[in-house]
Amino acid sequence: MNLYIYTMTKIIVINKNFNKNFLMKILFIIMLILSTLITINSSSWFNAWMGMEMNLMFFLPLMINKFKKMKISNSMMIYFIIQAGTSSMMFMLIILMKMMFFNKMMMLMNIIQMSLLMKLGASPFHWWMPKIIKNLNWMNCFILLTWQKIAPMFLLLINNNSMIIYISAMLSVILGAILGINQTMIKLLITYSSINHLGWMLMSLMINMKILLLYFFIYSMINLKICILMNNQKSLYINQLFNSNQNFINKIIMISSFLSLAGIPPLLGFLPKMIMLISMIKNNLFIETMIFIFMSMTSLSFYINPIISMFILLKINHKWNMKNFYIINYNLSILFMNMLIMLIICIPLIYNLLY
Repeated sequence: MNLYIYTMTKIIVINKNFNKNFLMKILFIIMLILSTLITINSSSWFNAWMGMEMNLMFFLPLMINKFKKMKISNSMMIYFIIQAGTSSMMFMLIILMKMMFFNKMMMLMNIIQMSLLMKLGASPFHWWMPKIIKNLNWMNCFILLTWQKIAPMFLLLINNNSMIIYISAMLSVILGAILGINQTMIKLLITYSSINHLGWMLMSLMINMKILLLYFFIYSMINLKICILMNNQKSLYINQLFNSNQNFINKIIMISSFLSLAGIPPLLGFLPKMIMLISMIKNNLFIETMIFIFMSMTSLSFYINPIISMFILLKINHKWNMKNFYIINYNLSILFMNMLIMLIICIPLIYNLLY
């Protein structure tokens, strides 16, 4: 009897702790979204700075992982120092701009843009991203690589013709493609892929805001799909993806996800890259277009690494077995979305964006 009471009490305490943790995470995610919306809808630099500080304070508790306390505390400290340092520099420069005694306003704006690029993790300020992301869980990886980029990227739109943004875009495309080669950890591969895609987004920021929104939306959807797949399979390294016991459909979806992130036609990831290249050619950026195409081919090499052995291991299934060939609804929708959306919206979307 005493053992039964003790067991039931233990279960109730565990359930209460689980509910508290779950509710706190939901609260922090809601406040994270609201803080980004404050920055986007701000009418002054001070309000934008306040929104980014709130964003920092609400993301730090989400990074906590009870299984990696020592490692995650180091990552949290690095993230806090980088974000707080860039925010302090930005706040000081905003005060100098408001006081109107500093004549070189363009230089102040350039330094503010450098601080925002460091918040984004764009090259050459990308060194802190791999150190942080390899200790995060997949949900936090998705938030850091997508949602946390919205506020700084929106503030970069204020003065988007700067040479600093152009240089950072070119370096991000080149270094993101080169540093991703020979990576064996999937999180690091996704991180350097994000740096490469960030270069495309910074270039689209200088050309057309509609293309930037389309590119960011499609990239976020593909990244979400990969993070969900990796989280469900508990995969951290590329060799863990070569499991022959995986479901056949999951392998196909994972292959299409990486190829879509690489921008291979006719998958969804090819659409924003094609629109971006057309816009660059129309703006007479011929050398930049050649560099972007060449770096896309370079980055394709490390996207294919997780895929090659999957193609080989698909031959293990000698015949169709309907008992094992089960399809989850969201997987089916993801697969059809990747294959068909190009045929549905490609031509009218290109026409509306470019003409």
